[in-house]
Amino acid sequence: MTAFDKELQSVLNKLGKFRSSFKGKDYMKTLGEAAEPARDALKAEAPQSKEVHYIREQGKQVKIRPGNLKRSIQIFQSKNKNARSVMVGPVVSKKSRIKSVPGIKRITRRNRAFYWRFVYYGTPHIAANRFIDRAKNISQAAVMRKLKAGIEKYASKTVKTLFN
Repeated sequence: MTAFDKELQSVLNKLGKFRSSFKGKDYMKTLGEAAEPARDALKAEAPQSKEVHYIREQGKQVKIRPGNLKRSIQIFQSKNKNARSVMVGPVVSKKSRIKSVPGIKRITRRNRAFYWRFVYYGTPHIAANRFIDRAKNISQAAVMRKLKAGIEKYASKTVKTLFN
């Protein structure tokens, strides 16, 4: 675990304890806005093919345009009742149990990239491309800045003093 991971975990633990001090959906808006730099970095680092590909989906040939992996990367939250976290990554299936984050562009399942794992981990014929790791390293500082700015914007005055 890196120093950034420890700092981020510390901030999120503090934030989780004072979740009730946020009004309505402000807690999720704070997390969603903090995830935007990570999404942008992930889209920038995701590789793009030069060719059109075809896959079979539900018995039909489906055309996959270049850049589909980049278009599938979105900010979303789990549909679990107790899930109060925001994730950034590719949408992989029509049946993904995810929902939109308040204050962030609505998610779509139109561009699905189930094959992200083949690109990221590699196959016997394709070398691994660790674009997620690169994006994480690029966006760390910006995510922390946006998270603290969101706390300043939405949290009550008593909670703000804990994060300064």
